[in-house]
Amino acid sequence: MSGPDWYEGAADRILDAVVPDGDVLVVAHSGAGGFVPVLADRLGERLAGVLLVDATTPYPGRCWFDSASPALGTRVRNLAASGVLPPWNRWWAPGAMARLLPDEAQREAFAAELPRVPLAYFEATAPGSTAWEAAPGGYLQLSEACAEDAVVAERRGWIVRREALHHLAMLTDPDRVASMITEMSLRMART
Repeated sequence: MSGPDWYEGAADRILDAVVPDGDVLVVAHSGAGGFVPVLADRLGERLAGVLLVDATTPYPGRCWFDSASPALGTRVRNLAASGVLPPWNRWWAPGAMARLLPDEAQREAFAAELPRVPLAYFEATAPGSTAWEAAPGGYLQLSEACAEDAVVAERRGWIVRREALHHLAMLTDPDRVASMITEMSLRMART
């Protein structure tokens, strides 16, 4: 993935790898919220809805830095070395990952799959599509860090649920998070 291919190329690879025939509910976590507009475009009438799980609200026509808080943007820029960021687990203060993922084996397995992402991805402009805005929407807030995104979703008239968990709760409490996603998707289908 590079340059203009950041969003479109990733969306194509996602859809080629995991999307069956029929209607699709896009469930995006964390930074994957930025991919929602291009995924919605690719799905067209097959888009059944969008459910963001502790995710960045889509930012069509802007770059990730435009959507992030100034403090987080500065932190990310300062972490880059030779234009590449360290894996996501090393963006935070020492001990932060151990608090989120107390099980050492789980934490190591998670960290082993984290890529080093070029800073250019965060500087790239997301496609300006708005097709996703017409789909039913929901927001599941798991951490306080995503409170503002949940408020944005609420203003859009989306179904919003707030839980006092943490950003990686789908790893530490998968049944509970899956149950919430299922319940919210059923509510969205009825709207």
